Amino acid sequence: MNCVYLLLSRSGTAFSRLIRALTGDEYTHISLGLGSGGEIYSFARLHPRRPLPAGLVREDCARSYMARHPDIPCAVYRLAVTPGQREAIEARVGSMLLQRELYHYSILGTALCRLDIAHERGYHFFCSQFVGDVLARSGAVELPKAPSLMRPEDFTRLPGAELIYKGPLSGAPCVRNIFHRGEDYAVSRPA
Repeated sequence: MNCVYLLLSRSGTAFSRLIRALTGDEYTHISLGLGSGGEIYSFARLHPRRPLPAGLVREDCARSYMARHPDIPCAVYRLAVTPGQREAIEARVGSMLLQRELYHYSILGTALCRLDIAHERGYHFFCSQFVGDVLARSGAVELPKAPSLMRPEDFTRLPGAELIYKGPLSGAPCVRNIFHRGEDYAVSRPA
């Protein structure tokens, strides 16, 4: 089965705490896992110890900010896609990576999203806008609203999004390398 994975998380950073205070959402960040080689992509910090600059990143659960904070709460959702959709997702992410230096984090877009004001600006994304854009362009999902209005929590309600893990990041599939092996597993929750 062709799948992509949605890794939702909430760090203890000031920015994450601010987003949570303003939205009340359980999760404040989302990444897109492609599964083929354990790759996880998002718009986030370029350097784990500094909030800016931020942009398109390949998140490494073993070396990133997340690695230094294994107790970050997270949830992983699996989304089945067709081979054509999978190819389109990989092509979009691949083309963005080739021009990575052009892409920037959209701080303004993040703020306007909270106000329900759609804001599209070339080469500028925030995490959930990026994931929504990639999934919508591929035809993998029909979003309930514009990508620039999507928040991480919105992805949990997408048709076909299947919760497969909820708990601390240290137990998430990206850490255990299940994305890479493509294993099936049941939802696990910490005791």
